[in-house]
Amino acid sequence: MAKKQNIPQIINNYVADVLSGRLPSCNMIKLACQRYLDDWKREDLFFDWQAVERFCAFASSLKHFKGELAGQFIKLEAWQIFIVANVFGWKRRSTGKRRYTYVDVFVPRKNGKTTFAAIVALYCQLLDGEAGAEVYAAAVDAPQAKICFEASKELLRGSMFERLVRMYTSSIVYAKKASSYKALSKDSKNKDGLNPHCAVCDERHAWPTNEIFEVIKTGIGARTQPLVFSISTAGNDTSLPYYSDIQVLKEVMLGIKEKDNHFIMLYMPDEDDQWDNPLTWHKVNPNYGISLSAEYMENEYKEAAMRGGTTLAAFCTKNLNMWVDAPTVWIPDDVVRDNNKDLDESLLLGEECYVGIDLSSKTDLTCASFFFPKYNAFKCLYILPEQKVIERDDRVDYRLWAEQGWVTVSPGRVIDEDWYMSRLLQELDKYKVKCIAYDPWGMWNMLQKFGRYQEVLMEYQQSIRYMSVPTKWFESAMLKNELNLMDNPILRWNMKNIVIYIDPNGNIKLDKARSRNKIDGVVACVNAVGGWLNLTSGETKEIYVSHGLRTISMQ
Repeated sequence: MAKKQNIPQIINNYVADVLSGRLPSCNMIKLACQRYLDDWKREDLFFDWQAVERFCAFASSLKHFKGELAGQFIKLEAWQIFIVANVFGWKRRSTGKRRYTYVDVFVPRKNGKTTFAAIVALYCQLLDGEAGAEVYAAAVDAPQAKICFEASKELLRGSMFERLVRMYTSSIVYAKKASSYKALSKDSKNKDGLNPHCAVCDERHAWPTNEIFEVIKTGIGARTQPLVFSISTAGNDTSLPYYSDIQVLKEVMLGIKEKDNHFIMLYMPDEDDQWDNPLTWHKVNPNYGISLSAEYMENEYKEAAMRGGTTLAAFCTKNLNMWVDAPTVWIPDDVVRDNNKDLDESLLLGEECYVGIDLSSKTDLTCASFFFPKYNAFKCLYILPEQKVIERDDRVDYRLWAEQGWVTVSPGRVIDEDWYMSRLLQELDKYKVKCIAYDPWGMWNMLQKFGRYQEVLMEYQQSIRYMSVPTKWFESAMLKNELNLMDNPILRWNMKNIVIYIDPNGNIKLDKARSRNKIDGVVACVNAVGGWLNLTSGETKEIYVSHGLRTISMQ
């Protein structure tokens, strides 16, 4: 067990260092410290030092389970002890119960937030004095919810508390107190019957709605001192609920609104702080120089400054806790322009190629992209129904592109499947096709029409799990000026329309729903790259195994 710490002194020193400026801190953290000092003047509150000491002792009995500190006892940092002190220390004189029901810790990645959240969840299950406690690790989806839940399991293994519980695949059970701890997401069944004592809400910025949060809020009503502990970084979609929630929490800290049962720690840049200033890095990262080295931040900054695009957006959101809505342009147009080289198309005849198909709608632009690894070149076959050319509702000149040979126009209002397949097969026959990676949406009726190419068909799911690797490869190659887009103006236009979705783990995909207009050609290119990587590099072999017409997902 870690050496016992002088908790009151640590807290007092932390508050003094923040308010004096000795510890670089943003304004929101200064306000949190001042709020703590002001609370000592309130007659309706008292401070339970014993509860704080008990939590810290519990934390110090657990060991790190990964990284350089694996196997060592956990030592909470001063900022974490400050949070613990406020959350578990302040109690109301009228009830003797905790003052804070809601907690929001808004902090960049690499600051130990997952481990900290896991400790909070375990403490509430095992030592918080609540019989029949229900504890949940809540997140946007099942895989994300399992991150905190599985971290809790690892913390328990080898600890003095392991013998008290039974750990199952989907739950941790403390039979003596009839308490349970489970992962929770929108995919979980029977959500309406929840009665949480504690819910750790992970990466709230990624939650598309507050549905799960509202279920939790409704369920805590029967508990005497419930705890809803949200911990998150910033995101890249300011239309989602947590962005608005953060704005309200800022107003609480500024004294504009009141939430006396809500503890708030917002590590975020001040208004005039610059993303490329090391002082900003220090202010918003409480573990700067501890789990987050200055060298790491410098390297992340240099990579972001060099590559721009999603890399820069990810640095600002995940490392600096800045809300960065999707970049206006994923890859700048001048970069796209530079990824065009002179190439005689006759050189491609008979060459090995990998095809990506994005069928889209039969009444709209569709694309098959042919990727030639020998030349890093993409040749796109765009097809559009005649009616779409007449309507011109996409505000581009399809007629001109048709005259120039960049898009093939099919007769009528819709694309006839047989006509489409005839045109596609003509193109396929020109090359040595190794793989046809297709978006399964709308393709089922056409699969039998691929003739001899059926054996190279690969169903390529469009979820972020499958799309992130090829999208990142495409982005990196573009930024390095390694690709040849064959001077295709439609593909260049598609590139201008793209909005990128970034998940909490830094995975990316093309976001069709939020993109400004058609992106079909780029989707087809990424599908082609995905098929190529799957068959040649091994990067995605754990995801797909080809099996005739279908591809089986290896879950």
